[in-house]
Amino acid sequence: MNKLLILFSVTFCMNAWPESLSEDNAISKLNEFFELLDLEVYEKDNIEKILTEDFKIFEMGKSWNMDEFDTFLQEASETTISTDWDLSEYRVSLDDNSAHISYVNNGTFVNTEGEVIYSYWLESVYMVIEQGELKLKFLQSDLVNREVR
Repeated sequence: MNKLLILFSVTFCMNAWPESLSEDNAISKLNEFFELLDLEVYEKDNIEKILTEDFKIFEMGKSWNMDEFDTFLQEASETTISTDWDLSEYRVSLDDNSAHISYVNNGTFVNTEGEVIYSYWLESVYMVIEQGELKLKFLQSDLVNREVR
């Protein structure tokens, strides 16, 4: 009985322990966001698991919550065949309960007309520990250049 109680206690403590906050962990969470954002696998319910309830994204001169951004993604998926992002040049700042990352995002998109769109953004993301897990709270995206071929 004592062994069972100890096993239960250890399991409970491990599950209740907050996600560690490191540069690698923060970058991994950011990459997970873009993996879930890929229109080929995108599902709003899955991406919302790594976002705070009050998540905001500043994109194309607009401020969107996840519901509004989801509407944009649904519309974009009607004319977009594939999406790919290459993130680089990470600059990570950490404190006890949050992470900020600025980075370069080179996106490649193929539309239904066969055009390939190359976009270059400067972006930053703010993440916080919420209920023991690192989640995205805010993402800022500034388009620097776009080329259609």
